[in-house]
Amino acid sequence: MTRASYQIKYSYMSVLLVLLYHRVNPREKNVLNVTPETFEKQMKFLREAGYKTINTHEMLEIFHSKRAVPKSLMITFDDGWLDNWIFAFPILKKYQMKAVIFIPTGYIKDFPRRPTSEEGNIAPLPPHKECVKKVYSGRSEEVMISWQEIKEMEDSGLIDIQSHTHLHPNFEEIAQENIEDRLREELSASKREIEKRLNKKCIALAWPNGYYREGFLKIATEIGYQLLFTTEAGVNSFTDDPLRLKRVMIGDDSPFSFK
Repeated sequence: MTRASYQIKYSYMSVLLVLLYHRVNPREKNVLNVTPETFEKQMKFLREAGYKTINTHEMLEIFHSKRAVPKSLMITFDDGWLDNWIFAFPILKKYQMKAVIFIPTGYIKDFPRRPTSEEGNIAPLPPHKECVKKVYSGRSEEVMISWQEIKEMEDSGLIDIQSHTHLHPNFEEIAQENIEDRLREELSASKREIEKRLNKKCIALAWPNGYYREGFLKIATEIGYQLLFTTEAGVNSFTDDPLRLKRVMIGDDSPFSFK
């Protein structure tokens, strides 16, 4: 096989590439965070390279039709941190790139809309460890997106909000005799809240910390989830299992590494 034909085949078969982000914060550079400058370079590259970004409903249609869409990919964010609204959303708008944000609904509050980076001076956001402490001390509204901001992002047509459970539990630490009941509560509560707040179908779930067991898949589909996202590294073909979707973790990579 020639290099050119290999590239064409690879592009065709990896149409369901899913990128996994968490934070877009100017104060950190690590595996969970990209700076706004790096994130913009990445989005600019994807736009200029001709990639088409898709949401969860478009991905589901690809699985149903068994039809490959060359150069398609999905951009995802886990956790719903405030910087997704302040820094990432303006860049996504600038380059007209769609993204999916998986939120733990129990930590999302009603809170006044805050300005984005394109609207004025922004107070520095805390580093990740401090943000986590604020969430677990009952101050999640200070570091996570609000329902008001979520609604504006959804209304843009670029952002697709989906489930990251209700309280982002560590399922590895839950006693075996309680785990199925807790799983049903978490998945049902999150789905109900998203559908009620945003008047849309919640069809996708990203597992907290990437952890799931075989039996989790049956419960999730019974509740109504049709796409399940893992943290397992790799790309997906439209012939793969939509209940075991792989993602590629993106940190503060150099432009060369990202390409």
